[in-house]
Amino acid sequence: MHPAPELTTARFRLLAMPADALQAWIDGDAAGLYELTGVRFQEPVEAPPLLGEDLGMLLERTDQGPEELGWWVWLVSRLADEAALGVCGLGGRPDDEGTVVLGYSVYPRYEGNGVATESATALVEWVLAQEGVERVVATVPTWNEASVAVARKLGMAQTGTATDPDVGPVAVYERRR
Repeated sequence: MHPAPELTTARFRLLAMPADALQAWIDGDAAGLYELTGVRFQEPVEAPPLLGEDLGMLLERTDQGPEELGWWVWLVSRLADEAALGVCGLGGRPDDEGTVVLGYSVYPRYEGNGVATESATALVEWVLAQEGVERVVATVPTWNEASVAVARKLGMAQTGTATDPDVGPVAVYERRR
């Protein structure tokens, strides 16, 4: 078994979620999650906003092989007390043009404390250091001012707009290698 990649910032730990941990998350198993990740989840165990519906797909993708670990969902926890704060995620390995999609979601009780900015900064740096990656892209709902601010703090520039069927108008941000 391959160890899950980890990143550490001044305040947070990011852990690439292996398939067994994602299954425990889907099952709402706080004790199992702690055993597998070393992260404490509040009960009842829930996913941060916009992630819950994707956990099954993320499990399926992560379970395709050890080389997929790190290219999907990263759990963000606080170093001081091991509390689960949210996630940063990727949309898989780079496409043919070297593009990787980035996302982030923080539990509402931890919003406004720099969790998304600090953790996503670490993940973007990791992604841009990977072979075959030329740029990181994020699509951010135009109405979500906090997420727009995070994208800008990550050094991303708006390169266009699009419409997401689930959230409506989005701004497309990117950062190149």
